[in-house]
Amino acid sequence: MGFELDIIHWLQSFSSPFLDALFSFFTMFGEELVVIAVLGLIYWSIDKKVGERLGITVFISLGLNSVLKFIFMRPRPFMVDDTIVNLRPETSGGYSMPSGHAQSASTVFFGAYQFLKKKFILIMAIIITLLVSLSRMYIGVHYLTDVMVGSLLGILITYYLYKWLSKKEDLTLIYNIILYLSIGVLLVIMVYNLIKLNQTTFDSQLFYFNTEALAKMLGTLVGFVIGIKIENKYVNFENHKNISKNILRFALGIAVVMAVRLGLKEFFHLIVNPENLVDDQIIQSITASLLDFLRYVIIVVTGIGLYPILFKKISI
Repeated sequence: MGFELDIIHWLQSFSSPFLDALFSFFTMFGEELVVIAVLGLIYWSIDKKVGERLGITVFISLGLNSVLKFIFMRPRPFMVDDTIVNLRPETSGGYSMPSGHAQSASTVFFGAYQFLKKKFILIMAIIITLLVSLSRMYIGVHYLTDVMVGSLLGILITYYLYKWLSKKEDLTLIYNIILYLSIGVLLVIMVYNLIKLNQTTFDSQLFYFNTEALAKMLGTLVGFVIGIKIENKYVNFENHKNISKNILRFALGIAVVMAVRLGLKEFFHLIVNPENLVDDQIIQSITASLLDFLRYVIIVVTGIGLYPILFKKISI
Protein backbone atom coordinates (compact mmCIF):
# COMPACT_ATOMS: atom_id res chain seq x y z
CA MET A 1 0.00 0.00 0.00
CA GLY A 2 2.94 2.33 0.68
CA PHE A 3 4.02 2.67 -2.95
CA GLU A 4 0.41 3.22 -3.98
CA LEU A 5 0.14 6.14 -1.57
CA ASP A 6 3.40 7.46 -3.06
CA ILE A 7 1.82 7.40 -6.52
CA ILE A 8 -1.13 9.46 -5.30
CA HIS A 9 1.17 11.92 -3.52
CA TRP A 10 3.19 12.27 -6.73
CA LEU A 11 0.08 12.89 -8.83
CA GLN A 12 -1.30 15.42 -6.39
CA SER A 13 2.04 17.24 -6.34
CA PHE A 14 1.04 18.60 -9.77
CA SER A 15 -2.30 19.84 -8.46
CA SER A 16 -3.60 23.12 -9.85
CA PRO A 17 -7.08 24.57 -10.42
CA PHE A 18 -6.83 23.64 -14.11
CA LEU A 19 -5.76 20.02 -13.49
CA ASP A 20 -8.31 19.65 -10.68
CA ALA A 21 -11.07 20.68 -13.09
CA LEU A 22 -9.65 18.53 -15.90
CA PHE A 23 -9.44 15.34 -13.83
CA SER A 24 -12.86 16.03 -12.30
CA PHE A 25 -14.14 16.12 -15.89
CA PHE A 26 -12.39 12.84 -16.74
CA THR A 27 -13.84 11.11 -13.68
CA MET A 28 -17.37 11.96 -14.81
CA PHE A 29 -17.06 9.33 -17.57
CA GLY A 30 -17.41 6.70 -14.85
CA GLU A 31 -20.45 8.30 -13.22
CA GLU A 32 -24.20 7.74 -13.42
CA LEU A 33 -24.98 10.47 -15.94
CA VAL A 34 -22.64 9.00 -18.56
CA VAL A 35 -23.92 5.46 -17.89
CA ILE A 36 -27.51 6.68 -18.32
CA ALA A 37 -26.57 8.63 -21.46
CA VAL A 38 -24.77 5.77 -23.22
CA LEU A 39 -27.36 3.13 -22.33
CA GLY A 40 -30.23 5.48 -23.13
CA LEU A 41 -28.76 6.45 -26.51
CA ILE A 42 -28.34 2.83 -27.58
CA TYR A 43 -31.60 1.52 -26.09
CA TRP A 44 -33.93 4.35 -27.13
CA SER A 45 -32.35 5.53 -30.37
CA ILE A 46 -30.07 2.89 -31.93
CA ASP A 47 -30.86 -0.76 -31.14
CA LYS A 48 -33.20 -1.83 -28.34
CA LYS A 49 -31.93 -5.42 -28.26
CA VAL A 50 -28.30 -4.31 -27.98
CA GLY A 51 -29.26 -1.72 -25.35
CA GLU A 52 -31.05 -4.38 -23.31
CA ARG A 53 -28.08 -6.73 -23.34
CA LEU A 54 -25.55 -3.99 -22.70
CA GLY A 55 -27.75 -2.70 -19.88
CA ILE A 56 -27.90 -6.00 -18.04
CA THR A 57 -24.14 -6.40 -18.54
CA VAL A 58 -23.44 -2.99 -17.00
CA PHE A 59 -25.80 -3.49 -14.07
CA ILE A 60 -24.46 -6.97 -13.29
CA SER A 61 -20.94 -5.53 -13.34
CA LEU A 62 -21.82 -2.66 -11.01
CA GLY A 63 -23.79 -4.94 -8.71
CA LEU A 64 -20.76 -7.23 -8.43
CA ASN A 65 -18.56 -4.18 -7.80
CA SER A 66 -20.71 -3.17 -4.82
CA VAL A 67 -20.60 -6.70 -3.37
CA LEU A 68 -16.80 -6.80 -3.71
CA LYS A 69 -16.47 -3.41 -2.03
CA PHE A 70 -18.43 -4.78 0.93
CA ILE A 71 -16.30 -7.92 1.05
CA PHE A 72 -12.93 -6.11 0.91
CA MET A 73 -13.97 -3.02 2.93
CA ARG A 74 -10.75 -1.25 1.92
CA PRO A 75 -10.63 2.34 3.20
CA ARG A 76 -10.01 5.03 0.61
CA PRO A 77 -6.54 6.66 0.44
CA PHE A 78 -7.64 9.95 2.01
CA MET A 79 -9.09 7.97 4.93
CA VAL A 80 -5.74 6.41 5.84
CA ASP A 81 -3.46 9.34 4.97
CA ASP A 82 -4.67 12.80 5.93
CA THR A 83 -2.09 14.44 3.67
CA ILE A 84 -3.99 13.13 0.65
CA VAL A 85 -6.70 15.54 -0.46
CA ASN A 86 -10.11 14.25 -1.52
CA LEU A 87 -10.76 16.59 -4.44
CA ARG A 88 -14.23 15.27 -5.20
CA PRO A 89 -16.02 14.24 -1.98
CA GLU A 90 -19.39 13.93 -3.71
CA THR A 91 -18.15 10.85 -5.63
CA SER A 92 -16.28 9.09 -2.84
CA GLY A 93 -18.85 7.35 -0.69
CA GLY A 94 -18.32 3.74 0.32
CA TYR A 95 -15.17 1.67 0.13
CA SER A 96 -12.23 1.68 -2.25
CA MET A 97 -11.67 -1.79 -3.78
CA PRO A 98 -12.43 -2.18 -6.64
CA SER A 99 -12.95 1.23 -8.24
CA GLY A 100 -16.59 1.64 -9.24
CA HIS A 101 -15.78 4.47 -11.66
CA ALA A 102 -13.06 2.49 -13.45
CA GLN A 103 -15.26 -0.61 -13.63
CA SER A 104 -18.23 1.43 -14.79
CA ALA A 105 -16.25 3.12 -17.58
CA SER A 106 -14.63 -0.10 -18.80
CA THR A 107 -17.92 -2.01 -18.71
CA VAL A 108 -19.93 0.66 -20.52
CA PHE A 109 -17.45 1.50 -23.26
CA PHE A 110 -15.82 -1.91 -23.82
CA GLY A 111 -19.33 -3.36 -23.66
CA ALA A 112 -20.53 -0.90 -26.31
CA TYR A 113 -17.64 -2.04 -28.49
CA GLN A 114 -18.39 -5.73 -27.94
CA PHE A 115 -22.05 -5.34 -28.91
CA LEU A 116 -21.69 -2.75 -31.71
CA LYS A 117 -18.27 -3.82 -33.11
CA LYS A 118 -17.15 -0.32 -34.10
CA LYS A 119 -13.38 0.23 -34.00
CA PHE A 120 -13.67 3.88 -32.93
CA ILE A 121 -15.61 2.73 -29.84
CA LEU A 122 -12.72 0.42 -28.90
CA ILE A 123 -10.29 3.34 -29.12
CA MET A 124 -12.66 5.46 -27.01
CA ALA A 125 -12.98 2.64 -24.48
CA ILE A 126 -9.21 2.36 -24.00
CA ILE A 127 -8.68 6.12 -23.69
CA ILE A 128 -11.66 6.75 -21.40
CA THR A 129 -10.87 3.83 -19.08
CA LEU A 130 -7.26 5.01 -18.71
CA LEU A 131 -8.30 8.62 -18.06
CA VAL A 132 -10.97 7.67 -15.53
CA SER A 133 -8.51 5.38 -13.72
CA LEU A 134 -5.86 8.09 -13.60
CA SER A 135 -8.38 10.68 -12.44
CA ARG A 136 -9.53 8.52 -9.52
CA MET A 137 -5.96 8.35 -8.22
CA TYR A 138 -5.27 12.04 -8.82
CA ILE A 139 -8.48 12.95 -6.99
CA GLY A 140 -7.27 10.89 -4.01
CA VAL A 141 -10.07 8.34 -3.74
CA HIS A 142 -8.48 5.17 -5.18
CA TYR A 143 -5.25 3.19 -5.17
CA LEU A 144 -3.55 1.85 -8.30
CA THR A 145 -4.75 -1.69 -7.54
CA ASP A 146 -8.34 -0.41 -7.12
CA VAL A 147 -8.48 1.01 -10.63
CA MET A 148 -6.57 -1.89 -12.18
CA VAL A 149 -8.93 -4.47 -10.68
CA GLY A 150 -12.02 -2.41 -11.54
CA SER A 151 -10.93 -1.88 -15.14
CA LEU A 152 -9.99 -5.53 -15.64
CA LEU A 153 -13.24 -6.78 -14.12
CA GLY A 154 -15.24 -4.52 -16.43
CA ILE A 155 -13.41 -5.80 -19.51
CA LEU A 156 -13.70 -9.47 -18.53
CA ILE A 157 -17.38 -9.18 -17.62
CA THR A 158 -18.26 -7.51 -20.91
CA TYR A 159 -16.28 -10.07 -22.93
CA TYR A 160 -17.81 -13.16 -21.36
CA LEU A 161 -21.34 -11.81 -20.95
CA TYR A 162 -21.32 -10.67 -24.58
CA LYS A 163 -20.39 -14.17 -25.74
CA TRP A 164 -23.05 -15.71 -23.52
CA LEU A 165 -25.89 -13.23 -24.08
CA SER A 166 -25.36 -13.18 -27.85
CA LYS A 167 -26.45 -16.83 -27.94
CA LYS A 168 -29.63 -16.18 -25.93
CA GLU A 169 -32.91 -15.03 -27.48
CA ASP A 170 -35.13 -15.42 -24.43
CA LEU A 171 -33.63 -13.97 -21.25
CA THR A 172 -36.71 -14.45 -19.04
CA LEU A 173 -35.17 -17.13 -16.81
CA ILE A 174 -31.95 -15.15 -16.43
CA TYR A 175 -33.89 -12.02 -15.49
CA ASN A 176 -35.96 -13.89 -12.90
CA ILE A 177 -32.81 -15.30 -11.30
CA ILE A 178 -31.24 -11.82 -11.20
CA LEU A 179 -34.39 -10.36 -9.66
CA TYR A 180 -34.60 -12.81 -6.77
CA LEU A 181 -30.84 -13.00 -6.27
CA SER A 182 -30.54 -9.21 -6.04
CA ILE A 183 -33.26 -8.95 -3.40
CA GLY A 184 -31.76 -11.89 -1.50
CA VAL A 185 -28.23 -10.44 -1.48
CA LEU A 186 -29.51 -7.08 -0.25
CA LEU A 187 -31.47 -8.66 2.61
CA VAL A 188 -28.56 -10.90 3.65
CA ILE A 189 -26.08 -8.03 3.77
CA MET A 190 -28.48 -5.75 5.64
CA VAL A 191 -29.16 -8.46 8.23
CA TYR A 192 -25.42 -9.16 8.52
CA ASN A 193 -24.74 -5.49 9.20
CA LEU A 194 -27.54 -5.32 11.74
CA ILE A 195 -26.08 -8.23 13.67
CA LYS A 196 -22.50 -6.98 13.34
CA LEU A 197 -23.20 -3.39 14.37
CA ASN A 198 -25.97 -3.88 16.91
CA GLN A 199 -23.66 -4.03 19.91
CA THR A 200 -23.72 -1.66 22.90
CA THR A 201 -24.33 1.28 20.55
CA PHE A 202 -25.70 0.89 17.03
CA ASP A 203 -23.60 2.91 14.57
CA SER A 204 -26.30 4.19 12.22
CA GLN A 205 -23.90 6.08 9.96
CA LEU A 206 -21.67 3.03 9.51
CA PHE A 207 -24.67 0.81 8.72
CA TYR A 208 -25.71 3.23 5.99
CA PHE A 209 -22.11 3.57 4.77
CA ASN A 210 -21.86 -0.22 4.44
CA THR A 211 -25.17 -0.68 2.61
CA GLU A 212 -25.73 2.48 0.53
CA ALA A 213 -23.82 1.55 -2.65
CA LEU A 214 -25.09 -2.01 -2.60
CA ALA A 215 -28.69 -0.88 -2.17
CA LYS A 216 -28.39 1.47 -5.14
CA MET A 217 -26.72 -1.02 -7.48
CA LEU A 218 -29.04 -3.90 -6.62
CA GLY A 219 -31.90 -1.46 -7.09
CA THR A 220 -30.72 -0.85 -10.65
CA LEU A 221 -30.71 -4.60 -11.32
CA VAL A 222 -34.22 -5.07 -9.93
CA GLY A 223 -35.45 -1.96 -11.75
CA PHE A 224 -33.93 -3.16 -15.00
CA VAL A 225 -35.68 -6.53 -14.83
CA ILE A 226 -39.03 -4.97 -13.92
CA GLY A 227 -38.60 -2.31 -16.63
CA ILE A 228 -37.85 -4.90 -19.31
CA LYS A 229 -40.91 -6.93 -18.29
CA ILE A 230 -43.11 -3.84 -18.52
CA GLU A 231 -41.66 -2.80 -21.88
CA ASN A 232 -42.01 -6.27 -23.40
CA LYS A 233 -45.57 -6.77 -22.21
CA TYR A 234 -47.15 -3.33 -22.48
CA VAL A 235 -44.99 -1.10 -24.72
CA ASN A 236 -42.84 -2.99 -27.24
CA PHE A 237 -41.48 0.14 -28.97
CA GLU A 238 -39.42 0.00 -32.14
CA ASN A 239 -36.23 1.77 -33.16
CA HIS A 240 -36.27 3.86 -36.32
CA LYS A 241 -33.81 5.82 -38.48
CA ASN A 242 -35.32 9.30 -38.13
CA ILE A 243 -32.39 11.32 -36.79
CA SER A 244 -34.34 14.30 -35.46
CA LYS A 245 -36.81 12.08 -33.64
CA ASN A 246 -33.99 9.95 -32.22
CA ILE A 247 -32.28 13.08 -30.89
CA LEU A 248 -35.57 14.09 -29.27
CA ARG A 249 -36.01 10.61 -27.80
CA PHE A 250 -32.56 10.79 -26.29
CA ALA A 251 -32.71 14.36 -24.97
CA LEU A 252 -36.19 13.97 -23.50
CA GLY A 253 -35.25 10.62 -21.99
CA ILE A 254 -32.21 12.04 -20.20
CA ALA A 255 -34.34 14.91 -18.88
CA VAL A 256 -37.06 12.54 -17.60
CA VAL A 257 -34.65 10.10 -15.92
CA MET A 258 -32.59 12.85 -14.28
CA ALA A 259 -35.73 14.61 -13.07
CA VAL A 260 -36.93 11.39 -11.46
CA ARG A 261 -33.47 10.76 -9.98
CA LEU A 262 -33.14 14.20 -8.40
CA GLY A 263 -36.80 14.58 -7.47
CA LEU A 264 -36.95 11.26 -5.63
CA LYS A 265 -33.71 12.04 -3.81
CA GLU A 266 -35.14 15.28 -2.43
CA PHE A 267 -38.47 13.65 -1.58
CA PHE A 268 -36.94 10.64 0.17
CA HIS A 269 -34.58 12.90 2.13
CA LEU A 270 -37.68 14.50 3.62
CA ILE A 271 -38.47 11.07 5.06
CA VAL A 272 -34.92 10.18 6.18
CA ASN A 273 -31.82 12.24 5.43
CA PRO A 274 -28.78 9.92 5.75
CA GLU A 275 -26.57 12.88 6.65
CA ASN A 276 -28.60 13.45 9.80
CA LEU A 277 -28.38 9.90 11.17
CA VAL A 278 -27.14 9.55 14.74
CA ASP A 279 -26.29 6.50 16.86
CA ASP A 280 -29.02 3.99 17.73
CA GLN A 281 -31.34 4.99 14.87
CA ILE A 282 -31.79 1.44 13.60
CA ILE A 283 -35.14 1.96 11.86
CA GLN A 284 -34.03 5.23 10.25
CA SER A 285 -30.78 3.77 8.90
CA ILE A 286 -32.55 0.73 7.45
CA THR A 287 -35.18 3.01 5.93
CA ALA A 288 -32.49 5.23 4.36
CA SER A 289 -30.88 2.23 2.62
CA LEU A 290 -34.22 0.81 1.49
CA LEU A 291 -35.24 4.20 0.09
CA ASP A 292 -31.98 4.28 -1.90
CA PHE A 293 -32.86 0.82 -3.23
CA LEU A 294 -36.40 1.94 -4.11
CA ARG A 295 -35.17 5.16 -5.74
CA TYR A 296 -32.92 3.27 -8.15
CA VAL A 297 -35.62 0.73 -8.90
CA ILE A 298 -37.94 3.57 -9.92
CA ILE A 299 -35.25 5.42 -11.90
CA VAL A 300 -34.44 2.39 -14.05
CA VAL A 301 -38.07 1.27 -14.43
CA THR A 302 -38.86 4.76 -15.66
CA GLY A 303 -36.08 4.78 -18.27
CA ILE A 304 -36.50 1.22 -19.48
CA GLY A 305 -40.22 0.52 -19.17
CA LEU A 306 -42.28 3.69 -18.68
CA TYR A 307 -40.62 6.48 -20.65
CA PRO A 308 -40.84 4.55 -23.99
CA ILE A 309 -44.67 4.78 -23.70
CA LEU A 310 -44.23 8.38 -24.87
CA PHE A 311 -42.74 7.21 -28.16
CA LYS A 312 -46.18 6.22 -29.38
CA LYS A 313 -48.10 8.89 -27.47
CA ILE A 314 -46.23 11.82 -29.04
CA SER A 315 -44.90 9.99 -32.13
CA ILE A 316 -41.17 10.17 -31.62
